[in-house]
Amino acid sequence: MYKRILFLMIAFLILIFAGITGPVAFAETIQDHADVSKTVLYIKKAVTAANKQDLDKVNQSFQSFKKEWVDIKNEVREGSLPVYSKIQSQIAAVSLDLVNGNANKTLGSLQALQNTLLDYQNGKLKKDGSSAEKVTIRSYIRQLNETADSIESNNLAKAAGQVKSLRANWLEIEGDIVSKSQQVYTNSERNLVLLEGYVGKGKTDQALGTVNELKTDLEPFINSSYGIWDAALIPIREGLEALLVIGALLAFTNKRKETKGARWVWGGISLGVLVSIAIGFTVSFLLNASSFGENNFIINGATGIFASIMLLYVSYWLHRHSNVQRWNSYIRKKTEKTFSSGKMFSFALIAFLAVLREGMETVIFLIGMANRMPISNLILGIVIGFGILSVIGIFMLKVGKKLPLKPFFLVSSLIVFYMCIKFMGSGIHSLQLAGYIPSTINEMIPTISFLGIYPSWSSTLPQLMIIILAVFVIAARQLKIRRAI
Repeated sequence: MYKRILFLMIAFLILIFAGITGPVAFAETIQDHADVSKTVLYIKKAVTAANKQDLDKVNQSFQSFKKEWVDIKNEVREGSLPVYSKIQSQIAAVSLDLVNGNANKTLGSLQALQNTLLDYQNGKLKKDGSSAEKVTIRSYIRQLNETADSIESNNLAKAAGQVKSLRANWLEIEGDIVSKSQQVYTNSERNLVLLEGYVGKGKTDQALGTVNELKTDLEPFINSSYGIWDAALIPIREGLEALLVIGALLAFTNKRKETKGARWVWGGISLGVLVSIAIGFTVSFLLNASSFGENNFIINGATGIFASIMLLYVSYWLHRHSNVQRWNSYIRKKTEKTFSSGKMFSFALIAFLAVLREGMETVIFLIGMANRMPISNLILGIVIGFGILSVIGIFMLKVGKKLPLKPFFLVSSLIVFYMCIKFMGSGIHSLQLAGYIPSTINEMIPTISFLGIYPSWSSTLPQLMIIILAVFVIAARQLKIRRAI
């Protein structure tokens, strides 16, 4: 096990060295632009129609835009694939909003698309799709002030486009924030979802309050510097949740003395690390955090929801076998002392998803810090962070071995169930940040970040359904036991 841990730490160190030297491939701005003037004209007409809530005219102008786009999109793609992908994604967002008949969201999506096309036309985009002007916490707060001005003047169409830009630009500064305050990072991501919902519903007072809260949270970090402990905290914070899941799986395989099952879990862990490293290389050499970020939200959301469903089953299975007689009966039936292929694969898949979900953010945050502090401090911080994480993992396995059977299964099932609830809530929240799930708001729902609870029924209802299902299963099992007595 110690050799495996050492391997994983070395792999991450290699990644950071790549991150320091890598982000140069698309640093230059685009020199030869395709002529997008006609497409901009059609989008401006669509924006004007959307301001008048005339979706028929919006659709007509948008269809004319798409015909014009077909003629020039290959030229845009040859100049910069990330820019082309960004525009295509925004076109898809407009199309989806039109299909749903949502005039306000269509207006915001059109505004964002118009801004991108204008930036491209005016040479304000780099080849990696990011703005030629580097986004800093200071410039981000300036964008928040501009958004507040639009909201105060009741220009919600412009504000909607600015909110989309805020969400995209957040991906370039989130690493700066998470290394200083996990609470501010969590609050800011929540407030970005709330802000989009408030602007979309025309709740100007709440929208302004949310903008002001974002500014208040971010202003103390304008002149922040970074040290060893900042680098150490990133792998600790991001890795702890994955460690809870992995620790429960490995403790179970150790309890059963099932080496083959443990190898499957370690295989899932290793694959998750390798995929995270591959993503790190992609971000370093080909893209940047902003251009990759939308996909990061989607991957986080999808893996979170899928992992939550699988963890629900694992939690039920662990709870079901907390009865000593049932466990002994299970062991007698499994005389070959191996898991079924399906069970081993599911354990490996859960480990992979847990590592991938946290590993992607870890590598992006660390790469973001690579040019902001001395390399020796960064490497030392990473070693300390993963060292502490390893000690915690070893401690969890040692404790798991010594726990009596019934407490072990109960504790393991509770840990896995907790992660199930959190992964479901944070997964849906990530899809809201990506714009794939509406940013529905209910201010009566509290924000409890360590449980993945956010003020939205979209994320809270599935969590409540999981809890109700768990209560029903436990109650049914207790009733069955009483009848058997």
